[in-house]
Amino acid sequence: MVAGRWYTPMQQLTSYDQTGIASWYGDDFHGKLTANGESYNMYSLSAAHKTMPLPTLVRVTNLENGRSVVVRVNDRGPFVKNRLIDLSYAAANSLGFMDKGTTRVRVQTLDQKPGLQTKPATTTIPDAIAAPKPAPVPIAKTTVEEAGIFVQLGAFGSEANANRLQQSLQPLYPTVRLHPKKVVEKTIYRVRIGPIENMKKVEETVISLQKNGYNQAVVVIE
Repeated sequence: MVAGRWYTPMQQLTSYDQTGIASWYGDDFHGKLTANGESYNMYSLSAAHKTMPLPTLVRVTNLENGRSVVVRVNDRGPFVKNRLIDLSYAAANSLGFMDKGTTRVRVQTLDQKPGLQTKPATTTIPDAIAAPKPAPVPIAKTTVEEAGIFVQLGAFGSEANANRLQQSLQPLYPTVRLHPKKVVEKTIYRVRIGPIENMKKVEETVISLQKNGYNQAVVVIE
């Protein structure tokens, strides 16, 4: 019970498609534990929902500008009247409502068709919290520019750091690659697994990464 009201978490989420108001939460909660025991990372694409099973992947579409992003629900909230979902700083930034604070959204499980034509979401994650830093290994020069569904492990300003993470993942995830992206006058090196052919395999990949200690994985659709 929260604020005098009972919320019963769902045991299983088969299909979900709701519209409502989204808000976001940031540095006041950064590093604190989420409802499922993880450390909240404001730079990951994550969210809080009052009743969805934890964790759950959902698509959130900003109905005011058509932008869409896939987030991982790993926390409870928002316990504020007339709020549907609370998004991380990175998710709110991707959806373009950081300054406004709230926006009207559509939240769907990934079996539902998107409600609007979407724009790709991009997130820049500082090196310090992007992902666990593995031991130094020989540097590879593998890069790729492809479209589809990806699981992103980090985004680095340093190509060497991105290569180290890519090399550490390569034995278990052969499709991991570097995806460089020019941001203003700087190149960001994104470490991604994929493209992945369907959302079932995406979820399997995320679960596998978590078991191997990579808890900052985010799903990106481009």
